[in-house]
Amino acid sequence: MVANIYEHKNYRYLVAVPIALLLISLYFVQHIPLDSSLRGGINVGIQTNQSVNVQSLTSAIDAKIPGAEASVSQAPAGISVTLAANASLATAQDLLLNVYQSYSNYSTATVKIANYQNYLQSSPNSTVQAALTAQEANASASLSQMNSNLTQMLVTLKPFLNKTYSYNSSDAQSMLAVGKNAYSNASAGYKNYVITTLQGMVPFTSYSYQSVTPTLGAFFLQQMQTIIIVSFIIVAIAVFFIFRSPIPSLAVVFGAGNDIIVALGMMGIFGIPLGVASIGGLLMLIGYSIDTDMLAAIRIMKRSEGSASERAFSTMKTGMTMTFAAIISFSILLIISYITFIPTYFEISTVVLFGLITDLFTTWFGNTPMVLWYKHRKELRG
Repeated sequence: MVANIYEHKNYRYLVAVPIALLLISLYFVQHIPLDSSLRGGINVGIQTNQSVNVQSLTSAIDAKIPGAEASVSQAPAGISVTLAANASLATAQDLLLNVYQSYSNYSTATVKIANYQNYLQSSPNSTVQAALTAQEANASASLSQMNSNLTQMLVTLKPFLNKTYSYNSSDAQSMLAVGKNAYSNASAGYKNYVITTLQGMVPFTSYSYQSVTPTLGAFFLQQMQTIIIVSFIIVAIAVFFIFRSPIPSLAVVFGAGNDIIVALGMMGIFGIPLGVASIGGLLMLIGYSIDTDMLAAIRIMKRSEGSASERAFSTMKTGMTMTFAAIISFSILLIISYITFIPTYFEISTVVLFGLITDLFTTWFGNTPMVLWYKHRKELRG
């Protein structure tokens, strides 16, 4: 029969294990690479039966596509090629955003100009006239800025365009249409260039092409960070509402937070990129971690059969069975996604597996001893 670790007089020291994992992971978190969905870039999935030397293909791509910073991974079903965002397209997108902003400013100014002109026709006023003059200056400045950004954008995109664009610099709508059309054509041209280049290196008949600009990638990253923070806040409020006591609530939140940070640290150690898919795995992990932590806390705090130490040990056996079952399930998903070459499922299963293994130490060496210690202190105080 396995001894009850929670009946040992120094059971509280078990919390040193998850804290040590946390401190080690904090160092490696900063080394997590971002995939193309968050840092911006291109991911091309190629289905081919041809055997490829990953290192040679990476070098060949870098030599053929300037600034590619290629990353190639291989699975039995195909090849995944990740390229850095093209610098010219990234610059052009920023300029196009400036064109949009200038167009918005121009549109706002023209609406105000029309309103002021209508007002002056019925009621001449020096203050309104001054405001009208100011808005006319704003409209002119916006057109000038729009023209400047569009000119720079067309020069930047010239290597990817197969025609020359002309436009009326006094027509805001014309400039906006040219900007959108030029960027769309340049993006399509670069895509064809990438696919044609890869086709010459690795013959294939089927491929997937995903492109994320650095601006959009940064937006995704910011939104994902916000989602995770909000998730923790909601969880903390819900847990505190259940226990009405800070120690059990902090223990549960600590358990979830520790699982996330250690999983991120493992990603940094093994070089697994952080992307939209892996963040989805982290959100799944929050839910699972809260489930096991709440199971332990509720049984210790709310139940009355046996001693608190006995309830904690009984819960550990139940919880570990649950966790091992989940580990087996996600291990199967990891193997299948690797063999069938499904990067999204591979990232999710890898992240969740890291978190589940960590949860064994966090819940039963960290969260449970903290709640049990609080319960014992509460019983001693009567």
